[in-house]
Amino acid sequence: MKPITCLVVWLGFMGMAWSQSEPSLPWTFKGGLMGGVTTSQIRGDRADGFNKFGLHGGALLEMRRYANLGFQLGIVYNEKGSRKVQYPKIGDFTTWRYKFSYFDIPITAIYDWRDGITVGAGLQPSVLINALEDGITTGSVTGDWNPTALPIRKYELAWVLWVGMRRGESGEWFMRHTQSLLSIAPRPEIVNPVIRRDDRMLNVTLQAGYAWFFSRATADS
Repeated sequence: MKPITCLVVWLGFMGMAWSQSEPSLPWTFKGGLMGGVTTSQIRGDRADGFNKFGLHGGALLEMRRYANLGFQLGIVYNEKGSRKVQYPKIGDFTTWRYKFSYFDIPITAIYDWRDGITVGAGLQPSVLINALEDGITTGSVTGDWNPTALPIRKYELAWVLWVGMRRGESGEWFMRHTQSLLSIAPRPEIVNPVIRRDDRMLNVTLQAGYAWFFSRATADS
């Protein structure tokens, strides 16, 4: 999805949610923790499928002025990357992995769509912590992670889609989908079989987890 398209979709979602928001209330703030599992792939690395599994976890702050519309700000450690699996039926026994660890900072608008069901959309800047690879040059995973030779950019910007199922005021099961808006590494000038990428690279993730809210404060408008 192109950045301008993402912006239009996000503004449309915000406009729809705002038009259906319930009467204003005093500002409320809730702090909490979140954690779960991440499945990921990298568009452009010549390995398709959500075959890389990792973990994510961090802290959330939810702010509300309307009963059914709020905003969430988070800081989340997240393990992204990709994994090339073997295809014995076609004689392909190569396998390799990338592991890119980030601090994500999701900024999301959350709308209470129906009883207990929330939907959301937003933007997510991220900071790269480390970028590792395993089996890239040999075509065989050994479990020995080394710094990648790829020119992975230090910062990432992605869009976020959110669906959640609330459990009262204390927590929420959720699923999130993210994709880079800007490439995390430039497109290679020459396609080389040793270079396991043929396009600009984008992180794509599916995440499932639980958010636990443990504190609440109210401020007068």
